[in-house]
Amino acid sequence: MEWEKIIDSRERTWGLRLLQGGLTGLSVLYGVVVRMRILAYRSRLFLRDFRLPTRVISVGNIAVGGTGKTPLVMLLSEYFQRVGKRVVIISRGYKRKGKGVVVVSDGQRMLVDRERAGDEPYLFGQKLSGVPVVVGESRHLAGWVAIRDFAPDVLLLDDGFQHLKLRRDLDIVVIDGSNPFGNGMLLPRGILREPLSSLKRAQLFCITRVDQSHQLEHLRVQLRRINPKARRIETVHRPRRLRTLGSDQEVPLAFLEGRKVFALSSLGNPDSFERTLETLGAKIAGRARYRDHHVYTVEDLETSWQQAKEAGSEAIVTTEKDVVRFPPHFDPLAAHSEIPIFVLEIELALVAGEAVLADVVGATGTDRKAESLVA
Repeated sequence: MEWEKIIDSRERTWGLRLLQGGLTGLSVLYGVVVRMRILAYRSRLFLRDFRLPTRVISVGNIAVGGTGKTPLVMLLSEYFQRVGKRVVIISRGYKRKGKGVVVVSDGQRMLVDRERAGDEPYLFGQKLSGVPVVVGESRHLAGWVAIRDFAPDVLLLDDGFQHLKLRRDLDIVVIDGSNPFGNGMLLPRGILREPLSSLKRAQLFCITRVDQSHQLEHLRVQLRRINPKARRIETVHRPRRLRTLGSDQEVPLAFLEGRKVFALSSLGNPDSFERTLETLGAKIAGRARYRDHHVYTVEDLETSWQQAKEAGSEAIVTTEKDVVRFPPHFDPLAAHSEIPIFVLEIELALVAGEAVLADVVGATGTDRKAESLVA
């Protein structure tokens, strides 16, 4: 991440030293709070966790940024559908408007807009036919609504590793192979949400972007040392489809080869998106990187068009996660049609551990009797 590079700069100016020292102190304090919270849940003396009467699989991470949770949730949803299991996704709905439990999609149609759903839940609802999506800041209450309305065999808990209030049958931790743990420090000095020792809670590691990793074997060894019992799968982000925004017309991926493009994104890991464009043969003439989960305005897009034009770009390319945050009723074909916007759709592809995934995920399929809410 750009800010992490700045913070870890080797420049020895007094201002940077002061900033580094202050952030390090805050990281230590943050670490104390995180460890106390984990201990409180583990002891069950001050904080209680809850069990739902159905299987719960959590997909989460230990570092901030775009690790690949969203495509993994989609991959798992499609897997369970193929084996005949009813699956519902439950999520907090990060940065959504409103509170309480909301059904985003019943699996057949969208029931709320992006603002009430949150970015990822809205994308899940749009992309996954037959998979209901429920959001709520209380994930166990959202789970009960999902059980009441849809009787799922499996609940997929999106971004759930830190949500200790809800017990799960399987904890999957997604780790970005291109930047696993940053500088190894906790927020705000680094990118870690929890100490690396928390990885002991996981039963399955999913290493993403292994094709972009320069330290893959070291990472494998590190994970085995921290949690030798956890199993591992490895994946790559693979371009699946290129479509024209507005007309939804599919364009061959080969269209990008040799073309000058403008990369537009607001992702946790924009480097990976741009590297993917380059692997498709595109020449990145310019870029606009907004903060993760940025909600675009018409002015943002006008600025991007102007920058793309000045850079001599033949097209603007963005992502599915970005498009859901474009202004409502925005028509890209009504203006600036000389520089079209394309949406690059990405999927997660397993390159190692397919049998492991089937075994571990399938192992959660053992029937068990419903337990009480406070079991």
